Amino acid sequence: MPGDPRPKKSFTFDLETIEMMPLVIWETSPSGRLLPGAAGGVFRNASQSGAVDEKETGIVDVLDSDPKLKNATQRALAGERLLFDLKLGTRAFVITTSPRRDEEGKIVGSFGIAIDVTTERKAQEALSLRDEQLRLLVDTALDAVVTCDVDSRIVVWNSGAARIFGWSSEEAVGLRLTDTIIPTEFVAAHNAGMARFIDSGEGPVLGQRIEIEAQDRDGRRFPVELSINPIPTSAGLSFSGFIREISDRRASEAAIQEGEERLRLALRAIDAGAWDYTLDETGALVNASVSPRMQSLIGEDALLPPPSRSSIHREDRDAVKRSWNALLSGGVDEFVAEYRVETGTRQERWYRDRGQVFEREENGSPRRIAGVLTDISRERELEETLLATQKIEALGAVAGGFAHDLNNVLSAIQGHASLASLPSLSAAKIQESLNVIQTAVTRGRALTQNMMMLGRPTKIRRAAVEVDRVCRETVALVRPAVAKNITIEEIYEPGTCRVLTDSNQLQQAILNLLVNARDAIDGGGRIQVTTSRRSMKNVELPAIEISVKDDGRGMPRDVLANATEAFFTTKGRRGNGLGLAMVRSFVTDSGGTLDIESSPDQGTEVRLVLPAEIGDAITDGADRAGDLPPIERSSVRVLLAEDHPLLRPMLLEAMSVAGFMVKATASAEEALEANDDWKATILVLDVNLPGATGDTVAKSIRARQKQDVPVIFITGNNDFEIPDWPAVELLRKPFGLADLMESIDRLARG
Repeated sequence: MPGDPRPKKSFTFDLETIEMMPLVIWETSPSGRLLPGAAGGVFRNASQSGAVDEKETGIVDVLDSDPKLKNATQRALAGERLLFDLKLGTRAFVITTSPRRDEEGKIVGSFGIAIDVTTERKAQEALSLRDEQLRLLVDTALDAVVTCDVDSRIVVWNSGAARIFGWSSEEAVGLRLTDTIIPTEFVAAHNAGMARFIDSGEGPVLGQRIEIEAQDRDGRRFPVELSINPIPTSAGLSFSGFIREISDRRASEAAIQEGEERLRLALRAIDAGAWDYTLDETGALVNASVSPRMQSLIGEDALLPPPSRSSIHREDRDAVKRSWNALLSGGVDEFVAEYRVETGTRQERWYRDRGQVFEREENGSPRRIAGVLTDISRERELEETLLATQKIEALGAVAGGFAHDLNNVLSAIQGHASLASLPSLSAAKIQESLNVIQTAVTRGRALTQNMMMLGRPTKIRRAAVEVDRVCRETVALVRPAVAKNITIEEIYEPGTCRVLTDSNQLQQAILNLLVNARDAIDGGGRIQVTTSRRSMKNVELPAIEISVKDDGRGMPRDVLANATEAFFTTKGRRGNGLGLAMVRSFVTDSGGTLDIESSPDQGTEVRLVLPAEIGDAITDGADRAGDLPPIERSSVRVLLAEDHPLLRPMLLEAMSVAGFMVKATASAEEALEANDDWKATILVLDVNLPGATGDTVAKSIRARQKQDVPVIFITGNNDFEIPDWPAVELLRKPFGLADLMESIDRLARG
């Protein structure tokens, strides 16, 4: 073409160079036919490495058939220059077509170049896929992911950030952090930190987790956990932050802290300490965590499990050990024990220890046990006071009947004593009156003994107790206080039934049940007292069941559920709520169980199940002298110390007539002086003597004679407890002369 400045010569190329390149060069005639001399690996159906691949189709093979290539050739012949992509099989190409001109600029065909970009495109696709995966990963993160540049402009804002802060990605990208999520008072510190890092490369908060306050689109302020890391890129330095809202966590922490503070206040209010023990599979202590109050209560013992605490009273250690071992064996999940702690002074402290298993080993043994130790000394004192009050109320319940029966006894004694003094009365009638007087005295003695037992202290003194006898005596005690239209029926299993417990406590428990049964009957009714043999629950051990059943009004379910709780009563001012609570405490201390069945208008049955006596045991009744060979009473020297002017000569006469050698004294001083020469083999001492108590006199005589001289204490003092000495017995006034003689015989035999 005239005036065309381009060179007017045909294109020439170095075939060897082209063969080494991933491209194809070809030329066509004006009609579009491929001219010989096309060069390039793709023309020969070769792979990029130069090896011939017959499965692949070359560019020039489809030059006349591929619509896109054919169209590009036609347009090149028409004078257009084109650049486009072409996918051919598994390979990708960038193709350029243009017109081929002669020296005069006339189009004499077309020219084409195809560059194989398969590898590059696959790399781009892989990169795009990774970019998409990274974008999805960032976008689906639960935390906010925010990236900014050195000017604090946001360049990445994921969906987590949109959810937490309220701006969409389209709205947030391009804005500054200081205009969005950073509260106003923190802007200056943020800008200063960015400037310091750019100048020095140091940032105190970079690469760390910090807790700070942020704000959302509506200005709501909330705590967040933030970690920031600098990221160098080809486009420059950027900063990526991961942000997590921790409002819920802060609320939970505050709730936990508040709960712990409430627990501390509660423990302080009830004067209690907390403990947390970790054990190994054998039950040995691995770690102990205790509160300061716990240590102040029991000192260094706080760091030891309950059975290992040396300050626990020796009488309570076995019960504590049993309860703890039951927990370790997996039989129960809760440890409960009440015990005394020796403080080094005369005053002991009472504690209630309650623990719970929180974690167990694979074999089921407890791994972690936590509990609370509470000082219940004041509670125990109050209970003792209230129990004493309850006893007084029980005495009041039977006082009228007791007075009635005692007056009858005294009237009979007075009347027959008057008859026996009449001069005209025959010897037979006198003897008859004396027999009646003796019977009345026996009846009066039983009445006073029962009343004395009822008022005794609550300290348990275990012995083998004949259940039927205690039941009969208690029924006899309470019967006068029961209305005539209420029948008391007694059903006792044949044979002797004995349990190892405290006779007085048992009588008090049965009395409480009888009084409750009486109060539950409106009008006429029936009370049934039954004893029977049975087995303890879950343990193949013999037991005795004592049942007190009435046909009174009964108890609804809600009342029954609280019946044994202290201070719970349905009697209003007439009750103190201690009767069944005391019964439950007594049964538990005796190792038994308490069962109550009741329903409205169907009556109530209370069953005390106590372990039966097994083998030989200490009995609450003495062996009878008639069952043993007689002794030579004339060789027994008895020292009597009794200050009552009527009782002393009577006892002296009775023992002398029985064949004993007796010396009588009226005070502690006389007794000690008389025994220096007398050297008694048996001491019969009143507890309350002028000058000193009977146990003090006995202790002094034993020391002087350097032997355990047998002692019989006689007393009307209900508070006196027999000393824990060998060869000692106790007779409470009034007692029978036969009982005194049998006690002397028994001690004399040794």
